[in-house]
Amino acid sequence: MQRKGQCFSIRPIPFLVSSLMVLGMSGAHAADTQLEEVIVTAQKRAENLQDVPISVQSLDAKMLEKKNIVTLTDLGAAVPGLSLVPFPGSAETIYPSIRGIVGNNVSIATPLPLAVHVNGIYISQMAGLNVAAADLERMEILKGPQGVLSGRNATGGALNLYTAKPVLGEFTFKQQLTFAERGQLLSKTIVNVPLTEELAAKISYLHTDRDNEGIKNSAPGGVKFGEKTADAWRLDVRWKPSNNVTVDYGYDTALTKSYDTFPQCTAPGLVPALTNTVTGGSDPRLAAYVKACSPERQTSLYFPYSIPKNRNKAEGHTLNIEWEVNPSMTFRSITGYRKVDTSNAVDYTAYASGVDVFAGTAPFKVLGSTQLDGKYNPFTIFNESWSQEFQLLGETSPNFKYTTGIYYSLDKGHQNVGPSVFSYYPRFGDFLVAAYGAPAYLAGLDSIALENLGISSTHNTSVALFGQISWRPDILSRKLEVVPGLRYTQDHRKAIGYNVGRGAATAFVVPVSPGVATPAFPGPLFVSPDAFRGAVGDRTFSKSTPSLSLNYHWDESLMTYLKVAKGYTSGGFDSQAGSATVFSTGYDPETLTSTELGMKGEFLNRRLRTNLAVFQSKYVNQQQAVPSYLSDGSPFWVIQNVGGSTYHGVELDMMAAVTDGLRFNANIAWLDHKFTKFKDLTTGLDVHASRKLIVPKIAYSVGMDYRFPEMGLPGTLDANLTVSHRDASSTPIDVTGALPLSGFITPAFTVWSGRLALSRIKVGPGSNGDLTVALWGKNLTDKKYSVFTYPNQTANAVATWGEPRTYGIDLIYNY
Repeated sequence: MQRKGQCFSIRPIPFLVSSLMVLGMSGAHAADTQLEEVIVTAQKRAENLQDVPISVQSLDAKMLEKKNIVTLTDLGAAVPGLSLVPFPGSAETIYPSIRGIVGNNVSIATPLPLAVHVNGIYISQMAGLNVAAADLERMEILKGPQGVLSGRNATGGALNLYTAKPVLGEFTFKQQLTFAERGQLLSKTIVNVPLTEELAAKISYLHTDRDNEGIKNSAPGGVKFGEKTADAWRLDVRWKPSNNVTVDYGYDTALTKSYDTFPQCTAPGLVPALTNTVTGGSDPRLAAYVKACSPERQTSLYFPYSIPKNRNKAEGHTLNIEWEVNPSMTFRSITGYRKVDTSNAVDYTAYASGVDVFAGTAPFKVLGSTQLDGKYNPFTIFNESWSQEFQLLGETSPNFKYTTGIYYSLDKGHQNVGPSVFSYYPRFGDFLVAAYGAPAYLAGLDSIALENLGISSTHNTSVALFGQISWRPDILSRKLEVVPGLRYTQDHRKAIGYNVGRGAATAFVVPVSPGVATPAFPGPLFVSPDAFRGAVGDRTFSKSTPSLSLNYHWDESLMTYLKVAKGYTSGGFDSQAGSATVFSTGYDPETLTSTELGMKGEFLNRRLRTNLAVFQSKYVNQQQAVPSYLSDGSPFWVIQNVGGSTYHGVELDMMAAVTDGLRFNANIAWLDHKFTKFKDLTTGLDVHASRKLIVPKIAYSVGMDYRFPEMGLPGTLDANLTVSHRDASSTPIDVTGALPLSGFITPAFTVWSGRLALSRIKVGPGSNGDLTVALWGKNLTDKKYSVFTYPNQTANAVATWGEPRTYGIDLIYNY
């Protein structure tokens, strides 16, 4: 695991922590310095984290506040093994990835390999997923397949979010104001009101504003990159009609309006670069584009078009009923409804400083055309989902516990992309003449590729039966715990799709002015023999996913476990399929089987917590987005079952209470990946030797918390310092392809963050309130790093950049 430039950051941690703890043992309060118990619900019941045979990381409300985490992407690199990458041109749509496993596409017809839940309700869409949460109580990140108790699809893991519930019999009030650079403002208001002895309500409101993300639009009067306004409301009601019945209702709504920061060209594409050479640099647009692309982060990009703001709205209802039938049996009902309505400028095209060459999805007008009339057409998704889950938990004896239940969900919706410009190539005719011997009359012409595709409707249902038991047999002093589980899932997916724009949808035009052209030839702008409307995909999938964990409790502070678990992601239909046949056929389910050996221990009188997991995960029938070709040879991307791959990994979580005022934590993950089979769809051959997926070899987050001694201040002074690192990662690479491999790779980065807070300042009324004033900084070294690098149709490398150095102040009042 030792790597150049990283060994000094990782290897000394255990030695340093142990040495400091030995010194801390001599402190006067050493005997009272212990780590708090962490309670999680990863297995449907409240349990000590140390007793759960799953690699779990839990962030409570205090930790979320300390790290300024409001949305999912705020997690950044804080959780090794977890990646939350914003979709190009749509920061409110994210790609969640756990242990290197990531979804293939943003589509209502494409299932997710990871399960995201809010208060137990499965979230079926990545679109609009990054909405702000007004009052989070905790986040739990479950690593590895959760194919028995968690979610509809949980091949790679689960991300569970829980909001704070009302408190009976208490009135509480919280107001937070946060001010930060680039016009950032956050206002959070939370009021808990007791209505009767059995009834309480909580109202939460969150408002955020931002001017930009450090990259401006240099076009006069252009849209403001990074400008964002978000409002999130939540109403929670808790009713406890009797001691053994609790009813929780929640309603939430969030609306985000924004302009995204568009991707930056870091390396010019092969086509424009070659065309520039062919034309002898005579076209100033091409020469300017090639010159303007830079591997360094630019402070401005040029986008002279007027487009509507992104608009992402999500709202939902949850009703959770818990009935303690008797002291050894509990029944739960979890009912959910969620609606997502999004409209985003999903833009893959690369932009540079002071140059406008490739129009991307920007408004474009072709004179005399009804298909391109200069109007902007966003990527839209509308989805409604309903779910119902019943759980029965209990125990027949202290040594035999069970969890069982039934799950049903239904979601339906539609999405649309286009008609819009997919890419615009100046002098593309010259390239075709020079590279492929195309007719000479194409020389000097620009080309425009159109995009008009989507899903007219979807109707997806999922039904599952699940059960898990925990048994401690009367052997080995009942230190052995056997935990088998099984889930049977049946998914029915139906989608009606169309594609009359991608691939062969190309026209040759003569430029008139920026954003305006005239057809070079009479007739329609494009004719594609593979274009289709009304293609129907209708398939049913089913799978049984077992798990077995053998846990050995050496004593109250040490447990080891061996766990084998299978996860499953259903098949689906690709909204970007290039032909009706490919769309209707769809792709088959994939499965992943993980074998994990783990240890969870607390030492030195519960002052040191060390959790370790070593795992191997194997894919079968793996789904992957790969290039395919239309009947005329035009390329397009489609999701297919290409074969299999294997992940190997090690995860280490450590926390140490050195003294009453000093704590260290370190979370480290090592990961490796290899394709074991990769079927080429054109030749049918296994080409896994030429396919590569780079996953972060090393990722870590190391932090220190220090509470200063009494210094006569009106409150308590605390400091926090965190350094997070993630190694390079990539999308799947064909190492024999024409594009440079560097364009597929997101480089490694290291980010430092810190916070200094003066809390527990007693203020009125009646000294029942307290105030916290905190100064914080993110990316303290102002590291210029890419969170996602990829090639596209106009550039060999495109980068979406991380947040620059940011300073801010929190004012938090609690009553």
